Amino acid sequence: MKSILTSGGGRLRAFSQGFTLAEVLITIGVIGVVAALTLPVLISNHRKQVIETRLQKFYTTFNQAILLAENKYGEVEYWDNADLDSPSGSIDWFNKYLAEFFTSKDIIVLPNYSYTRYIKLSDGSAFGMRFGDKSSVTNFDIYFFPNVSDIEYCMVNSSGSASRDCCGRKYFTFRFTPQNRLKPYGNNIDTISRETLINYCSSTNKNYCTALIMRDGWKILKSYPRRI
Repeated sequence: MKSILTSGGGRLRAFSQGFTLAEVLITIGVIGVVAALTLPVLISNHRKQVIETRLQKFYTTFNQAILLAENKYGEVEYWDNADLDSPSGSIDWFNKYLAEFFTSKDIIVLPNYSYTRYIKLSDGSAFGMRFGDKSSVTNFDIYFFPNVSDIEYCMVNSSGSASRDCCGRKYFTFRFTPQNRLKPYGNNIDTISRETLINYCSSTNKNYCTALIMRDGWKILKSYPRRI
């Protein structure tokens, strides 16, 4: 930008020309480069914060619902078992004991993935319940999606590329049993080392990723082995 002084009538007058086209283009280019470098980081950090917040909220809300339901229906160990031979058995069980203690919920039925029913929550997350094994006690694997929009992508197309590599990224696995209530998926997760959880999450059993996040205080740290 140039500044030019002129004289007239014994007085000095100053005026400035606008930015040149080249200067404007250079400025826009610099802004574009900075945005290209920082925007993906900001988006990734926001996505992590959403997952962290909704994971912890779901874990807390579900276990609080169990406590409230026990005041009404008795201890969970004595609740009726779900009809595990029915695709809707887990939802029927949920509706009977827990649904009244959740706010703003909708049942989502995906026709191409009929053996799991998903429940959408008010914050935009969702979870689906299905049996872990057909034992004499109620035993559910629970798939929690921080973003309900990811369900169809991951689960309807679950036959491709190991559920499109969604576990530990777009959905997170919990396990419900009468003995332990709701906990992250995995055996002895309270005693195994963090290094073991990282190994499981990164390769052998990505269902353990939920336990790793819980171990880290419901935070997705830089050492988390899955790309969010």
